Amino acid sequence: MNQPTPHPDAPTPLDPSGSGSRTQRIVVVGGTKASDRLAGLIDHSGIRSKVVPSYLSALGEVSSEPTDMVVGPVDVLHGSMDAIVRGLRELAPDTKLVALGNQAGAELHDKAIAAGFDACVVDPIGRETLDRLLCACSSQTGLVLPPLSDSDDAKSDDAPDGPQAPPEPVYSEELGDIDLVESLLAGKGDLKTLAVRLIQSQSGLQGVGLRPADGGPPDGDVTVYVTYHGRRLGQLHAPPPATVEQLEPWADWLSRWLALGDQIAELSDMSLRDELTGIRNRRYFNRFLDRILRRAATDRSQVTLLMFDIDDFKLYNDKYGHATGDEVLCETARLMLSVVREHDVVARIGGDEFAVIFWDNDKPRQPNSEHPQDVVAAARRFQDAICSHRFPKLLDKAVGRLTVSGGLASFPWDGRTAQELLARADAMALQSKQQGKNAITFGTGSKRPCLGG
Repeated sequence: MNQPTPHPDAPTPLDPSGSGSRTQRIVVVGGTKASDRLAGLIDHSGIRSKVVPSYLSALGEVSSEPTDMVVGPVDVLHGSMDAIVRGLRELAPDTKLVALGNQAGAELHDKAIAAGFDACVVDPIGRETLDRLLCACSSQTGLVLPPLSDSDDAKSDDAPDGPQAPPEPVYSEELGDIDLVESLLAGKGDLKTLAVRLIQSQSGLQGVGLRPADGGPPDGDVTVYVTYHGRRLGQLHAPPPATVEQLEPWADWLSRWLALGDQIAELSDMSLRDELTGIRNRRYFNRFLDRILRRAATDRSQVTLLMFDIDDFKLYNDKYGHATGDEVLCETARLMLSVVREHDVVARIGGDEFAVIFWDNDKPRQPNSEHPQDVVAAARRFQDAICSHRFPKLLDKAVGRLTVSGGLASFPWDGRTAQELLARADAMALQSKQQGKNAITFGTGSKRPCLGG
């Protein structure tokens, strides 16, 4: 990597040990405006640095070469913060870890310090911030640096809009196809960002960007469609003096990578869906349940698990044939999807066994939809829908004869682990069967809406 020429106004930051020598190497986790801006400042300061697309890539960097500091955005870590810090500490115990946050995320900053970060730097970032950051890292305790909003440095260099805003940084790292491969393998969704950085660094063109195929690029930019086998994947654009002739070869190159990324994402999604019904499969269900319970334990949110199967499904299969059985499974999945919220997870975990993970998030509910006020209401609406639904291939039993039996279990009251919740929900489902089927049991009660069941 070429050593950049130091910016004339750049500070002379101290190394983490406070000895007064220059820091040898900093790894910056990019992907946000704040981290990209910080990377540009470090680049201009003459410090040797490397921008990586994710914390997983940072783990690889610190294991392959001595690194004085790792700096990255804290809000992308979510439930993986403890694991990332633990991995970095094991691979490079002397490397300083700095979380990059914002003014609105004080609670997240505290979690970062508690997890083991040495400091948390608050955006906006300026050259003085960089100097203070490096000095702060010489401290033995966590330190949250206040934003420099009152300084001339922050006003001139960090204003988000206006004519004085700094240009987008030009990445000087020697990116290559291997970086794109690693991005695809990591599955972190940063392929497009990394590919555009590569184009910018290797072509010498500044301001290169990628927009959706149906969107418009900035006024005055030169634009070339990124097309693969007749399918438009985006628009590559750059301001003059860039030309169409300069962008076309890069658009052709980029089209292959974007098509490959789409194909890998499609294959990954297929591996996590049930082929017959199109809903999630057991593999996805197991992964998601473990992950959402870890989050629930952290933020004290509620998760409820519903497990159910179709009563006497084998008899329907034997009497009406497997095509009818397949229709029943698909319609059951569709009816369940119709009564839950969009983010709730509906999965087929066995032959006629289904599971639903009800969990809370902050997304707004879809307009004109009947999302449940609570899980019990959703379960009862589902039973009503199953009991009244017409299954044409069941002939004499087309309406009002198909029933389900299931059980509900909630975190943390019925269990704190996936195994405990599954066991509790399964026990409740067994009670439903023992009490005459056509019931969803929770707590001490059950619901049987189909009188003909």
